[in-house]
Amino acid sequence: MSKPVFIIGNGLSIALSQDFSMKSITKKFIKNMDQKDKKFLEQISQSVDRKINTNDFEENFATLEIALDSVTKYCDFLESDVGKEFLNKYSLKNPELNKHKDAMERIYYSYLIFILNIIQEKKLLETIKNKIPKFVNFFVDKISKAEKAYVFTLNYDLLTETILIDKLGKNKFTDFCISFARPEDKKINKFNFDPDKNKSTFKESQKIELHHLHGSLSLFYDHEKNEIYKLRSKDIMLEEIYNKIRDDNFKIIPAVITGGIKSNKINQFPFKYYYNKLKKICDTGDASELYVIGYSFRDEHINDLIDRWTKNVVSYKDGLRIIDYQTEDSKKTEFIKNVRSIIRRRIKIPDECFEFGGVDNISSCSGTSPKKFKKVESQ
Repeated sequence: MSKPVFIIGNGLSIALSQDFSMKSITKKFIKNMDQKDKKFLEQISQSVDRKINTNDFEENFATLEIALDSVTKYCDFLESDVGKEFLNKYSLKNPELNKHKDAMERIYYSYLIFILNIIQEKKLLETIKNKIPKFVNFFVDKISKAEKAYVFTLNYDLLTETILIDKLGKNKFTDFCISFARPEDKKINKFNFDPDKNKSTFKESQKIELHHLHGSLSLFYDHEKNEIYKLRSKDIMLEEIYNKIRDDNFKIIPAVITGGIKSNKINQFPFKYYYNKLKKICDTGDASELYVIGYSFRDEHINDLIDRWTKNVVSYKDGLRIIDYQTEDSKKTEFIKNVRSIIRRRIKIPDECFEFGGVDNISSCSGTSPKKFKKVESQ
C-alpha cells in the first residue's frame, strides 16, 4: 500500500484562474489601497531601500515587518530597566512608541484582511470541475486507495479542502479541527484546532490528513483566549467576518503566514504542528510518493524538507514528481535548472521527475521506500 504526500503551491490555484496569481492579487491590492496607506507603505519601503512591489504582495508585507520589528524591539528596550535609565540619563521623554507599534499592526492586519478578502471572493466548485478534472480524479483516486495520505497546502485559499469535501465528504479526512457546541448567543459554529482530541474522536477520518502549512482563509487566532479555531467558508462570507475583525480592533486575527522569513514563523502555533508532521515524514522517508504541485521553490523551510526526503528514501527518482504550469521550453529549462540548484543531488534530479503544462498532466510514479540505516553499536 502507498503513502503519498502532496505539497501544493499557488500553481494549483492559478490553474483555475489567473486571478489567483500573485501578480493579479498584488495589482488589485495596490489599486484599491487608501492613498494615505499607500504613501505610508511607500515611505516605509524607501526607508529600507525598497519600492512598493507591484508583482508580489508578500514583498510588501516583508517591508512592513522590517519596520514593525524595529519599532517593537525599540519599544522593548525602552520598557527595560536599561531603557528607563537611558531616558533618565539623557532627560528624554518616553516617545510612547507602543502607540506607533499598535497603529502599524492595525495597518499590517488591514492589508492582510484585504488580501484574504480578494481570495475569498473566488467561487471554486464549478471552476474546479471545468478547469482541472483530470487532476481531481488523479488526486482523489491516489489518496483514496492509499494506506495513508498526507496533503500539505501552502495556499490560503480553500481549493484543496473544497475538492476533498466534494469528492470524499467531510468525515473522510481530517484538518485537526473539532466542533464544539455552538453557544446560544452565537450565530455560527467554531471548530477548535485540537489535534489530540480530533484523533481520539474521529478515528475513521485519520487516513487522509490535510495540513495548511501557511494557514488558511478560515483559520483565526484569538488573542484573549490564546486559541486557534476554524470557521466555515460560508459563515465567513455571510457574517462578513473580516470586516468585523477590523471593526473590533483586531482582537482576533487571521492565522496565516505571509511576508518575509517564513522559516522563523513556521515555529509559531499552529504552523509548527503542520511543519513538524512534514518534517517527520521527510526525515524518516515515510512517503512512498512525493508530488510537488505548482510550487515555486522559494520557501527555504519547505525546500529543506524536500531535500531531506530525497536522501532518506531508497530511490527518490521513483517516487518524485514535480508538476509545473510552464509550457515554453525556455521556461521549463529555467525551472528545472532552478530546482536542481536548490535540491542538490550528486546525480542531478532526472528529467523524468518533472512534468509541465499544468496540473492535469500529472502522472503516477512507481514509488519508493524508506532507507534502512545500520545502527552503529557502541564499543
